[in-house]
Amino acid sequence: MKMYQIEEVKLFMAQLLLQETFDKFCVSVAEIRTIVPITIKGTMSHDWLSPEDAEQYKELEYIPWKLLRPMVFELIKGKQTPEFLKIQFVHYSADGDCGGLRIQFEAGTLTCLSTYTPAEFSLDRNAETLWDENCQAFLKKHDIVSTQL
Repeated sequence: MKMYQIEEVKLFMAQLLLQETFDKFCVSVAEIRTIVPITIKGTMSHDWLSPEDAEQYKELEYIPWKLLRPMVFELIKGKQTPEFLKIQFVHYSADGDCGGLRIQFEAGTLTCLSTYTPAEFSLDRNAETLWDENCQAFLKKHDIVSTQL
């Protein structure tokens, strides 16, 4: 688990909300506090989807960010930044391990926290270390300037 402080908040938020940078992730939960607090549980309701989309996303437990991103953008766009924003991205591996990336904005500070939950308990930390390294590489690949805390 590694935490990074994002240095260029506006550029990061543009990538998060307006570009496809994070679209490969799914969202387990999102919390937004503007004029009212809003919590979005990312568990997909496959019955609500069109038959084509239901087929495309049938293997997913959580909603892809690319489907949720426009809704979140609509909730927070405007002249004021949200008081609080937290998005828990998840990515499942073929063996059931879950890598995560938690984005949190509060009091003008934006952080990213890499998380990793193995499908089965193990003392081996290699997969977790690899996920942390992949998260750091992801930030660098997308020119997201950050400082490890």
